[in-house]
Amino acid sequence: MLRIYWFLRRQKGLENLEFIPKGGECGVRETRLIVGEETVTVDDYTSGRIFPEAVCYSFYPIDLHDAEVGLDKRDLASGVVPTVPRGAFIPRNSHRFLAAGRIISSDRLANSALRIQATCMATGQAAGAIAALAAASGEDPREVKFARIRQLLLEHGAILPPEA
Repeated sequence: MLRIYWFLRRQKGLENLEFIPKGGECGVRETRLIVGEETVTVDDYTSGRIFPEAVCYSFYPIDLHDAEVGLDKRDLASGVVPTVPRGAFIPRNSHRFLAAGRIISSDRLANSALRIQATCMATGQAAGAIAALAAASGEDPREVKFARIRQLLLEHGAILPPEA
């Protein structure tokens, strides 16, 4: 962009051209999601449900930007800290496959909070641990013992929900 700007400024009549950025960043809030073995719903999220196989936390409020409704922002109640289960990483009817980040299995409202960077990093760490254990043992990611996943995540400094 800067090269184009300097090129244009050298053209006759464009010597006083100004470039005024209007947006700090550009991104797409919503894309595709997997349909997982478990789906995090807005009720799961806002209640702080601790899933039986919760592999990480999330913390962001519901933050849906809708063209018709506008902003739907719902803060979490004091003390509520949502969790994310392993099953939200495993696409239904798949084998030896995991998903992490903002494409995990969730409904639209829950995804508006799960899509943030900190949660994406935590899901990536958890999916990486599950994948490493599955590859080492030859198991499918859904077959890896949950205790082994927790142990590996704790060894690498993950902040984990309590066991349900």
